[in-house]
Amino acid sequence: MKLLVEIDSSRFLSKRIAAALGLIGLLGSFAAAGYWLPALFQHYFPG
Repeated sequence: MKLLVEIDSSRFLSKRIAAALGLIGLLGSFAAAGYWLPALFQHYFPG
């Protein structure tokens, strides 16, 4: 949530960009975990 506020309200462009990239990275890591973890479980524990 703090990253969303920093993207919107920070006066410095570099802080906005860093917060936006951090948020994208965080969402990407959740998406990757949501895809890869079930795939790994299915691979090692079929059935």
